[in-house]
Amino acid sequence: MPGSSLAVLASNALTARWVELVGTRREDFTLSGAAVWPLLAALAAGAEGPARGELEQAVGLSADCALAAAADVVGLIDHAAAAHGAIGLWVRDDVPLRMPWVSALPAHTRQRLRGTPDDDQFALDAWVKEHTLSIVDRFPVQIDDWTLIVLAACLAIRTPWQTPFTESGFPWRPESGPWAGRSLQGLFATFEDLDSVAVLDTRAGAVTVLDSYGADDVDVHLLIGPDDQLPGAILSASIAALTGPRAWRSGSELRIGDTAPGLVVEEVARDFPEPPHVRVHTVAFHVSADHDLLDQADLFGLRTARDTRRGHFPGISDWPLAIQQARQSVRATFSATGFEAAAVTGMSMMPGAALRPPPQHRVRVIRVAFDRPFGFIAVDRSSRLVLFAGWVENPARHPDEEFDEALPVDIAPRA
Repeated sequence: MPGSSLAVLASNALTARWVELVGTRREDFTLSGAAVWPLLAALAAGAEGPARGELEQAVGLSADCALAAAADVVGLIDHAAAAHGAIGLWVRDDVPLRMPWVSALPAHTRQRLRGTPDDDQFALDAWVKEHTLSIVDRFPVQIDDWTLIVLAACLAIRTPWQTPFTESGFPWRPESGPWAGRSLQGLFATFEDLDSVAVLDTRAGAVTVLDSYGADDVDVHLLIGPDDQLPGAILSASIAALTGPRAWRSGSELRIGDTAPGLVVEEVARDFPEPPHVRVHTVAFHVSADHDLLDQADLFGLRTARDTRRGHFPGISDWPLAIQQARQSVRATFSATGFEAAAVTGMSMMPGAALRPPPQHRVRVIRVAFDRPFGFIAVDRSSRLVLFAGWVENPARHPDEEFDEALPVDIAPRA
């Protein structure tokens, strides 16, 4: 893909593999590969033996260039007007670090673990809240007396729409499909740009994509695919189609009578002349998820690195180290006025061989109707770095459910 760095391509590839692995059931989820990939790259740069090879495979780049690539991704996030990112490194005072590894991390990254799990947990929670625009307020990893090193990455975006949606004053009740009869918070919008919608040609079949343009530099794509495909297959194939060579028909290329999932192109009668436009019906949603990365240790190259019988990271410290915990917490909200999402990934390291136990302390119009489950992808517009991806199985219910009678709503027929 022209203009995309190898780091962006590698991060997007990890995101595509992750959504395919997570999205094997029809349920809500969201995740951020971009908030994991730089940490894996940093670990690969300091690893040796089998752990190094596994991490290189997960990262998709050689460990020799992994730290520079991680800095590239973090830099892209830092320069995006709507995105906020940070990497943090916390180290216990008595743990020696390799300066070539530390100095290659972004400036002002290193901080101290203060020695009591309660104090350290409080400080990490505060760091998360500061760097995720208060969307997430807890660090996902639990600090204990064995924790020697903590690596963390935060990513948050908050962008208003260029074209706001309108909230329905009454519940929206889709007429068919899994959401039939449910009272949902409907959102409606008209886009004059026909190319705000497209039909992707993917290995999962045709996927309809709506581009909700953020007023800054983040695009949020809503995706609806074939009924018989799993969420992970639709999202993974859509990431490949959107961030690779062009494989879609834009809205201006569609013709009257064309159909796709959730989409129909039609000619309608009006009393007054109107320009061609896209009419969208969708739903508000809030999706949150917590992921234990060690449950998919092979995907993230962490199977060997979590083995505490030996050390795996001599490029980080002379002390033998192993991965103790690796977790991510994610939140995403789509509303009439904009989109916000945040992710924090934490990885802790503990002794990877027979070390003296640490001191003991206390332990703690194209018409598009997203009227059935659909996916979403948030992408940095300039680099095409995928920041967040997820699936909406249970959208927001309408707050006034007492008005729960079916109302006449101009809903597109489903293809």
